[in-house]
Amino acid sequence: MFFPTSIFNYIFTRFLIFLLTCVVKLIIGLFFLPEIKMNRITCRVLESFNNELLEKIKKLEIENLGVDAAVNEWQIPVIIRYGKFLVAEGDKDEIVGVCEIIRDWKEKKTAFIHSFYIVKKLRRSGIGKKLLAFAIKLLAKENFSSVELTVDPKNSAALNFYRYSGFTVMERRKNEYGNGNDRLLMKLKLG
Repeated sequence: MFFPTSIFNYIFTRFLIFLLTCVVKLIIGLFFLPEIKMNRITCRVLESFNNELLEKIKKLEIENLGVDAAVNEWQIPVIIRYGKFLVAEGDKDEIVGVCEIIRDWKEKKTAFIHSFYIVKKLRRSGIGKKLLAFAIKLLAKENFSSVELTVDPKNSAALNFYRYSGFTVMERRKNEYGNGNDRLLMKLKLG
């Protein structure tokens, strides 16, 4: 069978682009991303804390969320004691991800993820998927029927991550965190 030259060139060009993309991803993975093994990542619920841990979390909050959005040493103990404060830890118990969960008092079977982040240098490494899966499994085990969160509509990476994880946009909340700080409310039904 004879393929017209233009079709052959198109297929060959697409193949080369695919090949180059794979090579670039491999090079970036080998030389630029910090070495982290997914099997070394453990997720757990913080049950207690000390001043050193509070300072460590406070610093992570500021580095990853900014001063305006970070919880502080007054709020962290409250979430640990009365909510769920989940962490993903790497080598030497280094915290590499955080998921802070509270309960919705109007809908008692609904949990709300107040904050979710992976340290900047390790984003897009699979840690977020692992931590979110841990959170969802924990909430389902504790008989929650759904989990909600808000996300900045301009944060396409987070929006895509949550959509990929099964969350759907429920509504847009204008000025949710102050003038001009809109958020999308997203929800995932459990079970």
